[in-house]
Amino acid sequence: MRVLVVVTVVCCLSGSAYSLVLGQEVSPRESPAEHVPHEEAVGGEPVLVSPTGTQTASDVNHCATCHTEPALWDESNQRLFIAAEGLQGDAHWLKGVTCSKCHGGDPTSTNFATAHTGLAPINQLRQKCILCHNDQRLGLLKGVHAKAGEKDERGRGLPLDCGKCHGMNAHAIFPAKDPQSPVFLNNQVRTCGTCHPGDQETYEMTVHGRGLNESGLTVTAVCADCHGAHGIYYAADRRSTLNVANVAATCSKCHQFIEERVKKSVHGNGGGLGSAAEKTAVGGRTKRNPTCTDCHQGHHMLHSDQAEFRLQVANNCGNCHADLSSRYALSMHGQLTHQGYSAAANCADCHGSHDILPIDDPNSQLAQGENRLRTCQKCHVYATRNFSNFDPHANFKDAARYPTLHAIYVGIQYTVNIFFLCFLLHASLWFVRALVHRLQHGGHATLVADQFALPRFGPLLRSQYAALFVAFFGLITSGIALKYSDQDWGRWLAEIMGGFRSASFWHHFFAVLAIATVVAHLARVIGRISRARKKCSWRAIFFGPDSLIPGGRDFREFGKMVLWFIGFGRKPAFERWTYWEKLDYWAFCLAAGVIGISGLMSWYPNVFCVVLPGSALNVAKMVHSQFALYIASFLFLIHYFHAHFRPEKFPMDLSVLTGLVSEQHLRKYRPEYVARLEREGKLDEMRVTAPSKKNLWLNVVGGILVFGLGLCLLAITLLASLGE
Repeated sequence: MRVLVVVTVVCCLSGSAYSLVLGQEVSPRESPAEHVPHEEAVGGEPVLVSPTGTQTASDVNHCATCHTEPALWDESNQRLFIAAEGLQGDAHWLKGVTCSKCHGGDPTSTNFATAHTGLAPINQLRQKCILCHNDQRLGLLKGVHAKAGEKDERGRGLPLDCGKCHGMNAHAIFPAKDPQSPVFLNNQVRTCGTCHPGDQETYEMTVHGRGLNESGLTVTAVCADCHGAHGIYYAADRRSTLNVANVAATCSKCHQFIEERVKKSVHGNGGGLGSAAEKTAVGGRTKRNPTCTDCHQGHHMLHSDQAEFRLQVANNCGNCHADLSSRYALSMHGQLTHQGYSAAANCADCHGSHDILPIDDPNSQLAQGENRLRTCQKCHVYATRNFSNFDPHANFKDAARYPTLHAIYVGIQYTVNIFFLCFLLHASLWFVRALVHRLQHGGHATLVADQFALPRFGPLLRSQYAALFVAFFGLITSGIALKYSDQDWGRWLAEIMGGFRSASFWHHFFAVLAIATVVAHLARVIGRISRARKKCSWRAIFFGPDSLIPGGRDFREFGKMVLWFIGFGRKPAFERWTYWEKLDYWAFCLAAGVIGISGLMSWYPNVFCVVLPGSALNVAKMVHSQFALYIASFLFLIHYFHAHFRPEKFPMDLSVLTGLVSEQHLRKYRPEYVARLEREGKLDEMRVTAPSKKNLWLNVVGGILVFGLGLCLLAITLLASLGE
């Protein structure tokens, strides 16, 4: 068995990283038992031996007489000396430990060489160390390193050797505070990292690791500060410095004032951090107060200002406060956090971090009144008193705690579902009856190149329709990416748009486009009413044949349609606008108003809270987030059926692209409208020639693209809304 040859009898310490030249590895010299190692000096003369036969402090210098001479060689031509400079900072040298403490008392003894540090097996080295360091030995034998050393002949792990941490050079063991020591701060991290490389890597990313490596702090915590030095135990062991009962005291060695604040908080009630409590702590097994490592997880301990830490705060708090965490996830703050927006307010921003107090405590950051308002104003600078009453934990599904919010949620849900079921029944009956009619009488007349057609939609209205389509496509796409960015497909969609911030920008951009389009349409409607008022009465304007306001005629036509569905009547003769077109128009106006206003309330809450209470923001958030896609999907489905899917129009209605409709089609499906135009003498002057075949084909291609985008949008909204 090969061991490390060292020849000197100076201080045999227990390890260091200092550069002591010991020579190369060679086998121990085979000497007869009667051979005396120091019988002869290098020059053949007897070695000077201490008169007493044992070494004193002065005898260290006596040994150094020979063993600091580079000319000292052994029979194998190996150097057998100790570098003098290696001794100067050695911990044992500084404390006056003599050579004989490790090597024995009589340098002329026949056992002196075999007891020599350089020739002794590792387990013998440890036996030498424990002569003075028995407490450290006991800690080692009881701790996690009790079987971390080399294997014995039976394959069992021995206790970790002292030299693994303190250095294998027994004559250069430096104090832990010496930068040359393997257990000095950054050296210690690397020393431990030789066996624990993964832990070293994660440590270097923590606030402690960054403080050490990037800021050069010598007061930052390293391995032994948290885990202990020799008595290192698993955290579940009550003796461990990281046991829930002890970790606060461990952390308070550096963070004393933080510990004092935590003791006064809701987390320190009773017996203090980690003590028995009424609530179950992290893991769901033990009822106890939380402690430092429940929030700041060991080797994943990030700085509180880092984005990764802020994004995990709600999850950490949710380990104990699952209900509050799930309710927070429904809030605007929670959704923004899920979307990776670290600036969004988290639990600590509102409740505090280490000094959390009950909300009914007048010193709490969330105490009603000025405290809560100041807390809100940290992010919402212009927040009003009403705004501070917004409840970020409001759960619209919790009828007991939030009855009003729940009632509004249920009311909207039932309204939308009933509306959809009625439409589904209406559309199903219509589809079957119209399909039979088409098989019996053929399809509808379409635009034919260079033949007569009648205008249906003007250029301004078509441009508004196009702008609105683009705006809604962008709003729904970006809205889905924002709402479902906690899911893989949502993140993928957000990444296509350039990430969360970019998706948020586009959502606001398309919102502005939609609002501008709606305002332009309202201006157009007001202008038309103003011009019509010069010629017509108010009754004619609001309930005449050109009005989109539902009237008695629409209800009568609806009844006739139902009878036609079931085969008990003829299809009614419609005027310019049918009852389903009016329904589409007003349903869209209502949805756009509700979704738009609720979105603006979430965008500019301070403005609306000048008048409205903070609870209105909870309603706005619920409506905009939960029902925007739900309502939009149904509106698109209804509109697409009426415009394209019903047999009279299938496969596509090009009127919104060309602005024209075949006169034959209007005579067949809107006979009373054509008859009125003839009576008023407007038909001839309204007739125009349909576009050429080339232009019609271009419109068809454009229609296919728009139709395809619309189907994709419909599919996305349906899938997203069904997941609610």
